[in-house]
Amino acid sequence: MDEPTRYRLFLVRSKIPKLFRPLSFFLMVAVSVFSTTSCASVGPKILIKPLTMVGPLPGMVLNQIVRPEQSLLSASQFKVIDDFNGGELKNRMGYAWKTECPRADALRLVIEKKDARNQKRGQSLTVRYHLRPQEHASVMSELDSLDMSRAQYLVFKCRLLTDLAPTFTGRIRLVLSDKNNQSVISDVTRWCPVNQKDWGDIFLPMAAFRRLDLNRLGSIAFTIHAGKDESKGDFAIDEIAFYADCDIEHESLLDNLVGFPSQVSNTMRDTRLYQEKDVKLFLKEIAQDTWKYFVYARDKQTHLVMDHIRVGPTPLIGAYTSPTNIAMDFMGTVAAFDLGFISRAEAVRKLQDTLQTLRQLERWKGFFYNFYHTGTLVATQRFVSSVDNGWLAIALVIIRQAFLAELGKDATKLLDEFHFDEFLDYANNQLSIGYDAEKGEMVGVHYGFLVTEARATSYLAIGKGDVPEDHWWFIFRTTPPGVWKWQNQNPQGRYVTAGNVEYFQGYYTYQNRKFVPSWGGSLFEVLMPTLILKEKELAGKGLGLNNRISTELHRDYCLKENKYPVWGISPAGSSSGMEYRYLSLGIKSLGIKGYTDMQIITPHVSFLALDTLPMQAIDNIRRFLKFDSYGEYGFYDSVNVRTKKVNAQYLALDQGMSLIAICNYLKNGSIKERFHADPIGKKPEHLLKGESFFNP
Repeated sequence: MDEPTRYRLFLVRSKIPKLFRPLSFFLMVAVSVFSTTSCASVGPKILIKPLTMVGPLPGMVLNQIVRPEQSLLSASQFKVIDDFNGGELKNRMGYAWKTECPRADALRLVIEKKDARNQKRGQSLTVRYHLRPQEHASVMSELDSLDMSRAQYLVFKCRLLTDLAPTFTGRIRLVLSDKNNQSVISDVTRWCPVNQKDWGDIFLPMAAFRRLDLNRLGSIAFTIHAGKDESKGDFAIDEIAFYADCDIEHESLLDNLVGFPSQVSNTMRDTRLYQEKDVKLFLKEIAQDTWKYFVYARDKQTHLVMDHIRVGPTPLIGAYTSPTNIAMDFMGTVAAFDLGFISRAEAVRKLQDTLQTLRQLERWKGFFYNFYHTGTLVATQRFVSSVDNGWLAIALVIIRQAFLAELGKDATKLLDEFHFDEFLDYANNQLSIGYDAEKGEMVGVHYGFLVTEARATSYLAIGKGDVPEDHWWFIFRTTPPGVWKWQNQNPQGRYVTAGNVEYFQGYYTYQNRKFVPSWGGSLFEVLMPTLILKEKELAGKGLGLNNRISTELHRDYCLKENKYPVWGISPAGSSSGMEYRYLSLGIKSLGIKGYTDMQIITPHVSFLALDTLPMQAIDNIRRFLKFDSYGEYGFYDSVNVRTKKVNAQYLALDQGMSLIAICNYLKNGSIKERFHADPIGKKPEHLLKGESFFNP
């Protein structure tokens, strides 16, 4: 260093989990301050001297958790930053490994088939360096606001091969930084073997990094300092991971939530619910449990609701949210007020908290991006979805109708900043699915069909005055015959005129019944708009009729044709180990393109069907209870009727649709009534009234 460094030394005894209690080690920490972090930097902000260890090497202990031939990815105790087995210079979170060096030829990165855990397969990162005296160079990668607040150790493996001398006279340092640009630097030179076959195990207690915001880690870097002599060789790194004696990702995220379910199932409650004969009490109890998701599965500080959570042996928290999730939270709060679960003051306070957070989020022309991290509020997907923003706008309409005096001004201000004509493609008078901010262009794919969840956005945009009324007639019922040879059926129908627009009033047939298809053949596409649109009441010969027919076809497909014990096929979550996927599911014959039936049935569809086949929907809901598919927050996401396996996840979307649908059923359509009481919901009602799908 170019200037004196003043150290404050202190001894920290690490908190050792049960597994490591045979180990006894202490940490000597030294702290210093500096100003820059470029290649010309004069020194570290915080310097941590090497660990002093007594007992077996950490690697020997770690092998008791994961056998040497296995990947650390197989154990939930580890959050693997990189094992380099993917063969790319990207970490496991998708961020590149970058170099920072004084000269172009000072550093080169190579992925080599020399794995630190299993030499027969796997790979590691080799940093080929050539540094002049006093030079230093770094390799670093982003951590994307990673939450490792429950981590107990940072571990990795390393070794050094030197070309110019039998020993290495420089220093190897690890730099861990948070999103506040604070850094902690650990000197690990002593633990990287030099010119040896074996790898060294670095095992850093997280107590050493306590000055960082471990809820929002920013980057990890390795720096090679040449010292007084020229230095040339290879620095190899592998198996970089955080460790805790628990499910590390889940437990780290868990402390940000208001709450989390304490049990997976309760057979006694399932039985009692199944035996409840009073339909209103039956549905109200389910609604109360479902509401708990929006009470507890939210960030304590930002108040944003989680996209999904999973309970059971591999718990999971989807710590991100979307405009649709927020809309479900908003409308779910109004529903909870209508059902008497919370007071007006409680509802207003909850909505105010979230509205305040929304004002802090980065946006594009007033619209919200598709996903935000619930803790950091960072936009994690820079795509602006027209339909997701449509649902949020709808929720704002309902908020201002429900709590005009308290929240009307705030809701209206936010709503007025949406201009849905941004998404209108004037070439075909349809809405684009959204704006790709990364590419800086509107997507050339459209919400072109009426029987999808997107029709609610079109209706809102017309009512708001953002798009012309004739937009409604440019949305396909079906395309004319012969337009798309690949679709499931060649449509039947006739040309009709509405206003000045001539369009094809088409339909498919299935089991000798006429219906207007959705894109994927899922019941969610058909029925989600009925949460806010009075289609049953106003469109008895159009959408209302089609909604009922589609529900009946779904019911018969499952119960009669395939002998499933329950019915209701729609997109659903799926889990495989520690991963999460969202599956596009449907009945191919009932769709234009048609999704796949994987024998996975979703309870939320039955709640949507309270609008079309209420008694049969309630009977179906009861049958779901036989699958042990009910938890603290209501019904889980889905059941595989072939394997009888329950996917013990809650999705904010499912929870919101279920709660709102129950409220509409028990409270005379209160959510729908609020939407239609607003000028935005009232103005386009004639579009629903005048259409007849199947009759001249």
